[in-house]
Amino acid sequence: MIRCMTISAALLATAACSTAKVDDTANAGLPPLCRPGVSLGKVAVVPLTHWRADQKEPAVREAIAQAAINKAFEQVPCAQSVNVTAIKPNTDGEAALAAARASGADTAVQVRIEELGPIAVISIPAVWSTWSDVKFNLKAVRLGSGETLLDIARHRKVGGAFNVRGLAPLQGELETGLRDLIVAVAEK
Repeated sequence: MIRCMTISAALLATAACSTAKVDDTANAGLPPLCRPGVSLGKVAVVPLTHWRADQKEPAVREAIAQAAINKAFEQVPCAQSVNVTAIKPNTDGEAALAAARASGADTAVQVRIEELGPIAVISIPAVWSTWSDVKFNLKAVRLGSGETLLDIARHRKVGGAFNVRGLAPLQGELETGLRDLIVAVAEK
């Protein structure tokens, strides 16, 4: 009995241990979108999905992604205004950019979501890990000149051994990943 209680206490003590791992493409280290001397003018944010073929509950994930993108782009200090469009499949990307141009936007920011979900790993002996897995690409382009201001793929995993993470943390993890690319941490 005491041994079971000791093991249970050890498991509970480690349950709060989680790590955040952020991987960027070769463009890692680029300054954020809002940096000194950059004015984006009117911004159109174009959220796109690029789910894998076996993606579970895509509509649920799209709702989470839309809410996270709306929240992350509420305050963009280098933008005159921001309009976030409805999330669409990646195949509609060109049409969404054309609509952004037609709306009078100066800058388009494409956010292509590739992964948004919890990952669970269970092994023997009784060890489990869960992760919030967020993978997206952010590309900002000046619509007038075609200049690319930022183009980076971000993969953010948060969790670890003995963590229990479901869908609930995904919105916050996506928001954090986006905000880190919009504004430098020191400026927040």
